[in-house]
Amino acid sequence: MPYDIDNEIEVDNDSSDQFAGFGKETTLELVEADDGTLLLRDAEKDEEPLMTIDFSDKLKELLGSDTQSIGQHMIHAAIQVIMQKQMSQWHAHVYDKEPANYS
Repeated sequence: MPYDIDNEIEVDNDSSDQFAGFGKETTLELVEADDGTLLLRDAEKDEEPLMTIDFSDKLKELLGSDTQSIGQHMIHAAIQVIMQKQMSQWHAHVYDKEPANYS
């Protein structure tokens, strides 16, 4: 199934917290497992990875040691998309408020 970039990100607009719906500070780490799979996980928690990237053997041959760098770029692009969507929704939420006074 292709990734749909226009999916909605859930934001709690009814909360009194001005940053509700935004991710709190998290430290992520990208590590390579013994089998060559790249794992993105929360550095402070021992949970399942948030994301895995597994290149085929043929692609690993072509890329060599660049798989780690390419994985980092893939994750960076995903984070940028999420941040842009969150900022767009936050700005829409701010500007949709009715002004107290009209000029």
